[in-house]
Amino acid sequence: MRKNLGLLAVLAVVMVVVAVSGCNNNNTTGTDVNAKSTKVAIMNHGDTWAQVELVANVTHKNGTNMTVYIENFIKPDENVTIDLSQIMGYGNEPLPAGTTIRVQSWKGLFNETKGVGGIGTLDIEFQGWSNTLYPTEKDNKTPVTFNPVPIFQLPKEINQSVSFVATTEEELEKIAGYDTAEQEPIYEEEIITVNADGTVTITITVPPELCRAIASLV
Repeated sequence: MRKNLGLLAVLAVVMVVVAVSGCNNNNTTGTDVNAKSTKVAIMNHGDTWAQVELVANVTHKNGTNMTVYIENFIKPDENVTIDLSQIMGYGNEPLPAGTTIRVQSWKGLFNETKGVGGIGTLDIEFQGWSNTLYPTEKDNKTPVTFNPVPIFQLPKEINQSVSFVATTEEELEKIAGYDTAEQEPIYEEEIITVNADGTVTITITVPPELCRAIASLV
């Protein structure tokens, strides 16, 4: 978990997003996303829990710059959906065309018991979209795979696929115990771009690699 990122105290709420994107036939454990908003889903195709940490500087609808930290734990064959419009103050509106978000992300593998202490393969996909509750055939998926990856013990507090969103140091402290930097050995960077028709393009600009010293977002 990256705790020294100088988060801006802009939004005073920790949002817990547990949402099934409709990409797989999973049991829905809940939903906190809007139909027309811009969303990003993370799908886990591996046989262990996938941990995906996302950090990005964004501009709130009111013009304020803010840093957003999103901690995701995703069961095998499940997914989570993150409502970017809600986080950035747009509610049920899609993000403006041309919105571009640079994302730094750290990833790891966890499990309750199976394989813990061994190695596995990270096998996830990103998918973004707007204007519908569920993605459509035109909404492209961006796969991410990497191996070998060590498998760590899943925190006992985590028992369902979940995303935690923090925008302040105080909020980040509440979930600081869920993992450590050593448990997130894979680093990657993505660019999320909202197109004129509301579709979302997710481009990997730094492919998955073993963690290295990363400068703070600028």
